[in-house]
Amino acid sequence: MFQRPMSWWIGGGILAVVVIGGGILAVVGSSLGLATSWSYIKTAWLGIGESIRDATPIAFDLQRLNVAIKDLEPEIRQNMKVVAQLEVEIEYQEKELAKLKEEQQKALAEMRKLREALGEGKSEFQFAGRQYTKPEVEQDLKRRMDVYQERETELKAKEQLLQNRRQTLDAARKKAAEYRRQYDQLVTKAQALQAELKLLETAQATSTARLDESKLGEAKRLAEEIEKRLRVNQRILDEQRKPLEGAIPVDVDERPVTERFDELFGPKAKGQPASESNKQT
Repeated sequence: MFQRPMSWWIGGGILAVVVIGGGILAVVGSSLGLATSWSYIKTAWLGIGESIRDATPIAFDLQRLNVAIKDLEPEIRQNMKVVAQLEVEIEYQEKELAKLKEEQQKALAEMRKLREALGEGKSEFQFAGRQYTKPEVEQDLKRRMDVYQERETELKAKEQLLQNRRQTLDAARKKAAEYRRQYDQLVTKAQALQAELKLLETAQATSTARLDESKLGEAKRLAEEIEKRLRVNQRILDEQRKPLEGAIPVDVDERPVTERFDELFGPKAKGQPASESNKQT
């Protein structure tokens, strides 16, 4: 006989549900109204969903849980990647800020030297073997101060950015740690449920085996009954073989038959005439 594929039966079942559901919706909607009929249909649909869930094997649901847990692993890797990227960016930014602060300290020290020279009241100054006038030194100090102030503003902005990124990193670490903790809990829970299912299956198998044990017990009881009957018959036979009570014990002649014959029918048998005996010799 031709067998239709499973997909055909599933598709047919879905189509039947849709057709039947549509018919029910039309009938209920026409008789009860749209709002009331929707409440009925929703309740019925939830009942069907619960029936399907109850009919689903636990092992299948455990497999679905393992697949769902497996789907969480890319998210965990993504969280780890975000944390690593933030850590690297913060590391490079910390190095940049340290270098900028060092340059600012050097610039401030050089400006202090220029300011000290201007405080001497001279009209000319010598730096690194070259001569500079007072206006040139003042102009250079002004330029250095403008650059220093611009870099100070930049430095503060970068420090604020670094602080914000550290806060973001801390939040990302907490999120990744919490996500991983819940993931580990799900893995442990799935393993525990799997072990519990194994125990349940073992208990069910043991419960089924008890039926076989009842048959075995019945066979044992039958064997015991047979053994009792055999013992009873053996005792009856033993009683029958015992000597009768009150009977006089009689010696039984257990000598060899030849000895008994010679005694009765020897050369001179009892009650036989001598002449007959001689004739025979």
